[in-house]
Amino acid sequence: HEQTPMVNGDSSSAVQFDSAEIAIVLEGGIVLRDISKMGDAFLFMFSLIYALHLDYPKELTHTFKFIQKVLLGLEDSKPRGPRLLSLKK
Repeated sequence: HEQTPMVNGDSSSAVQFDSAEIAIVLEGGIVLRDISKMGDAFLFMFSLIYALHLDYPKELTHTFKFIQKVLLGLEDSKPRGPRLLSLKK
């Protein structure tokens, strides 16, 4: 399993996050399991949300929109840039 360093409130120390199991759950059912890396799970989750036209969870709407727009560089109704389109190949 992957160990991911996570910052604790004190920036001088880090806490290791060691997952026992990573899975994607939609509407109470596991749709993907035994995902080995947290980064892969993150990408699978966003891919499923996009492909299945799902709404973001109400409690996390702002967090998901931040990830979508700032971290992934995806705007809602704007054409995708050449860099993103090149990833499709």
